[in-house]
Amino acid sequence: MTEFEYISVLLSIIIGLAVTQLLSGIARLVRDGRSLAPAWWIMAIIATLLLGSLQVWWISFEWRRIESWTYFSYATFMVLPALLYLLSYLVLPADLHLDGKTLVREFIARRRPFYVLLGMIPFASYFQQWMLVGKVPLNDPDTLLRMAWFVFAVPGFLSPRIAVQAFVACAALVHMLVYISLLFVRLH
Repeated sequence: MTEFEYISVLLSIIIGLAVTQLLSGIARLVRDGRSLAPAWWIMAIIATLLLGSLQVWWISFEWRRIESWTYFSYATFMVLPALLYLLSYLVLPADLHLDGKTLVREFIARRRPFYVLLGMIPFASYFQQWMLVGKVPLNDPDTLLRMAWFVFAVPGFLSPRIAVQAFVACAALVHMLVYISLLFVRLH
């Protein structure tokens, strides 16, 4: 077993927990929810987080080329999966027994920690890249596309308006689809 294979086990577990949180939350909503129509945009957030979890797991394979790992490089390797798990829990907490209107009201009430964590994603990914390869390219499309997560987090954090939240959710989902299709369709 290589060092990468050994340390990627915990990454896979944390990503698995995030995906489990989202999928079990969807199952609880379908089972217990009376009307999910008001929460349609939260489903866009869930889809974005599912795609993000898969993308982080997918791209982590690129780090297999790192031959020497330190505790600090390993710790930075774990930040993105941890953020995705926390985001998954905030959007669909384990004690969820709600209809769509209550789900929207609950998300709006706890949107600030959600968007703080979302805004941390590009900085965590830059720090991870810097710790693992010693540099962060500043003028490539990936850098610009990653920074969009911070841009999405700002209006979501500031405004409790449902229209703003719905716009951010839809824009983030479209962004994630474009991001994956442009950069990560094939793994090298």
